[in-house]
Amino acid sequence: MGSAVTMVEVETEMVWTGDMVKAEALLSAIDGQDFAVIELVTECDGGQAGLRILVKGDDLREVREQVDSLLTLLASAEAEYDSNN
Repeated sequence: MGSAVTMVEVETEMVWTGDMVKAEALLSAIDGQDFAVIELVTECDGGQAGLRILVKGDDLREVREQVDSLLTLLASAEAEYDSNN
């Protein structure tokens, strides 16, 4: 008898909330990442906008690497945005 193989999927969601202009700047930095589902949310409380980022993968290491990559891009975009505004 062979052993059963269990498929595991790991997912995590990241949410950022702030003003619309900054949300658009952050979105442009990460748009096109094929391993993440990225959504611009414009109906937040207080007239704010948000980013909802869903990352899925086959194992925890893969998802962690993808999240790290996104966070690096977002940190760089945020630093650039903040220095210009």
